[in-house]
Amino acid sequence: MSVVADPELVMTMHRAIAHYRDLHPRAIPVDHPDVPELATPDRLAYAVAWILAAAIVGNRYRASAIDVLPVYHPEHGWDRFLATRRVSCKLCADEPADSQGTLWLDKEGAPVYTIGQSLELALGSLSHDDPADAIRRLLFAVPAPRLRQGDHSSCPHVWAERYPTIYRVTAGLIADYPGLIAAREIFVDEQPIDGTYHPLYTASGARLSGWTYDYVQYLAGERIVFLRIDGRLVTFEVEPGIWRTEEVPARAESELRSYLEERLGLGTPGQPIVTVPSGEAEERRNAPSDEQGEE
Repeated sequence: MSVVADPELVMTMHRAIAHYRDLHPRAIPVDHPDVPELATPDRLAYAVAWILAAAIVGNRYRASAIDVLPVYHPEHGWDRFLATRRVSCKLCADEPADSQGTLWLDKEGAPVYTIGQSLELALGSLSHDDPADAIRRLLFAVPAPRLRQGDHSSCPHVWAERYPTIYRVTAGLIADYPGLIAAREIFVDEQPIDGTYHPLYTASGARLSGWTYDYVQYLAGERIVFLRIDGRLVTFEVEPGIWRTEEVPARAESELRSYLEERLGLGTPGQPIVTVPSGEAEERRNAPSDEQGEE
């Protein structure tokens, strides 16, 4: 079987290494009210793993229903990505969450791809030295199971045709904007917090609650954007406490990236995003100074 590494992902890997290689781990209290879910023990491995995950999704999502979900550990921060069919295929909801493998960010040589006890593939050094080979070896290692027989019409891997493109755009944004965080597991509380409902609960007309995997959540400083995985709808804050849901006008990959850059208020690629308390909105764009201002 011939496996070809996406040239665009290879270039994205080079950019990620250039932007992240000198950054220190980011340790932020998990319960900090203004900076939730930002702790990243190995920031370069996090960025590289997003690119490797994009390669898996691009090759396995439509044909095998494999999605790759970044996981935030309450004590360690972002420490793994799960390759799974559990949330992308209704007929595979009974599979273990890591049935298609795990990309570990806290192992030596990270990212490290494992599947059960049979394989441990360290990709950190290889991603630096030969990104194309790292992607090829990963795709050789990741299973390519057939879809289960049955009705897949309501499965995300069918209705979210643009998701592999969205994933690749997301990986590119993370590579270029250190400090940008993206999540795939989103909890939508049906109860108000401090008098305010979750924006997706409101945007869905109170129909969406609990855990959802139908969106990508982006966090850049104080700005939060929710993009539906079919690429049709986006929910974002237009002013404090006021949220808007609109159709995504961008269709081409480059247009979608530019649209998200604008909505997230991203500045110059390569400059780290500063995380600040909510009262300092003027500082939420990319930091003009060195990385230490972020720690």
